[in-house]
Amino acid sequence: MTCGMVPERAYSQDSTSVEEQLEKAFEELDPEESGLTGEQLTQFLEDLAANPININRGKLDDLLQIPGINLKIARAIVDYRSTKPFETKEELLEVSGIGPATYRRMQPYVSIGGSGERFRDMYLRPEYWLANRRVEVFSRYQRDLQESEGYIRPDSLGGYLGSPMKYYHRIRMNTNHLSVNFTQEKDAGEPLDGVTGFDFNSGHIALVDNGKLNELVVGDYSLSFGQGLVLWSGGAFGKGREVVGTISKNERGIKPYSSAQETDFFRGVAASYGDKIELTGFYSERPRTASVTGIDTTRFPTSTGFHRTENELGRKNNIYQMTTGGRLRVDSRLGLIGVTGYYNRFSSYIDKGTLLSSAFDYEGREHSVFGVDYRGLIRNSFLFGEFARSENGGFGGIAGVETPIGDNSELALAYRHYEKDFQSFLASGFGEQSSGSQNEEGFYVGLRHILNPKIILSGYFDQYQFNAPRFGTSQPTGGFDVLALSEINFNRSLNVYFLIRSETRDDEYVVLNEMGNEQIRMGEETRSSIRTNLEYQVSPDVRLRSRLELVRNREAGGEWETGFLIYQDLRVEPTRRLRIDGRVTLFDTDSFNTRVYQFESDLLYVMSNTVLYDQGQRAYVALRYIAADFMDVWFKYGVTVFEDRQTISSGLSETKGNVRNSIGLQVRLLF
Repeated sequence: MTCGMVPERAYSQDSTSVEEQLEKAFEELDPEESGLTGEQLTQFLEDLAANPININRGKLDDLLQIPGINLKIARAIVDYRSTKPFETKEELLEVSGIGPATYRRMQPYVSIGGSGERFRDMYLRPEYWLANRRVEVFSRYQRDLQESEGYIRPDSLGGYLGSPMKYYHRIRMNTNHLSVNFTQEKDAGEPLDGVTGFDFNSGHIALVDNGKLNELVVGDYSLSFGQGLVLWSGGAFGKGREVVGTISKNERGIKPYSSAQETDFFRGVAASYGDKIELTGFYSERPRTASVTGIDTTRFPTSTGFHRTENELGRKNNIYQMTTGGRLRVDSRLGLIGVTGYYNRFSSYIDKGTLLSSAFDYEGREHSVFGVDYRGLIRNSFLFGEFARSENGGFGGIAGVETPIGDNSELALAYRHYEKDFQSFLASGFGEQSSGSQNEEGFYVGLRHILNPKIILSGYFDQYQFNAPRFGTSQPTGGFDVLALSEINFNRSLNVYFLIRSETRDDEYVVLNEMGNEQIRMGEETRSSIRTNLEYQVSPDVRLRSRLELVRNREAGGEWETGFLIYQDLRVEPTRRLRIDGRVTLFDTDSFNTRVYQFESDLLYVMSNTVLYDQGQRAYVALRYIAADFMDVWFKYGVTVFEDRQTISSGLSETKGNVRNSIGLQVRLLF
């Protein structure tokens, strides 16, 4: 192989922009809720930035993959280039609906190229399949440096079977029309027996963009259709600082899978064919892991992917899940209209359990879901929605609109209604709960206003209701979530934002009556936070960021608790080949209820949204270095020191002392 990298290759502004978008997407979420999908969305955006869409040649579906673009903007780009091709990316600002904010969001994911292609339809020529070949070889090592209880406890008493090291390897080749990938991962605590003994192995061979054959994948893949009420894997943007443009989903269809997240994918074969009328079909069969409750009976498959102890390893791949289905989508004058359905069968009977919150969950061996979705335009307004029905008769639906209000404002409205018995466990629709599109009704309003060239105001209000008990309650509950954001760009070097968020939801608490008996009462749990974030580009090579965040929380029936976080962040690029990120954080919270989060720079494709609570300090340094024209190196070291404790965490994760530190190293070879 020969190297194909530019000698003076340097980390671009695009890489920084991708990181900023990921921060906006996940920083307002609990890491436990976003962890399963965060890694896949991180990889999707990083891969898209590494292989940007040619705006002169990309199909409508290609353009819809770009963050910030909806159907209205995608059609406007197609109309614009039909008169003349784009010569620079900045020309996108001349397209109707694309302003400076939208352009900044989409800029990392687009490229300029000709409207034709040399080897089109020459399927028997090697040049066709190898055009723009890019080979990547990854190797990653991570570990916590303190030894936790799981590594001290003997195997016979439930200790971890493997080492505390986490390994990740991947080799991938991408061209304009071909994708080949093989991924291996071992989580911390899992055993490893030679190069073939990794706990997780994933691979695919995929044909991409070959005439009307849009995708053909053999191996592992993800499926994302409509608004996510029938089938959606791979993560998506949700409620956060981007208040307009994130509640609607732009389907990705079939995508070859190369992530190390072990549960949210399909294994088999999938294909899509067509243009104005596109037909998709797929078949998947793969092993899953579930807790056994009886003879030929299990709980629903787990989503953790951990196989560290004798018990966890004994349950590994103890049931099989078969899924098959298809989709028909029509690109009409009315918009994009799709019909999706699937049939699913487990090899054992799934027991929903006895909790009140599980009363309407799926139970059985076989299951199916069917749905209809649309995305269309009425003048300047973008409409979207999906309506689905599960085999048991449960219904789920979402409908919304994104529309400009005058020249400087945008409005987003969405209503969702997922019945308590709507059972679509392969779905991920917009909503408050991370557990799926079930037992929720809500109305979302988002507004974004450009006050002047320097100040942007935005916010949302989301009211929701759970019509059956959710986890931890015995009766219906509800709540609302409010966010307000003011962004001030003083100049190209200095910007600041102020963010206020408050969420109030019903929750139960227990009191003792006069007879000394416990009684359950309903109250309100409220969490509020205020944040000030200042970013200053001292010079092209030095960036400073300062943050102060205050949090207040009151549990139902409890008292107010407080917490705060303050950090100073420094980014330095001393040469074109080296970027250094460092941060020092101080935090002080009354309890876990007033925990604070911070999104951190990390190794490529690693999702890092750290949760901090109690009292202490955290510091980290992360390096990105182009060691050679064909090799990139990432390194991260982080340490957290607690002031008020001598043990950290609990159970098998418990460590002695008040310090927890970790290290990560990653190497990527490019050919």
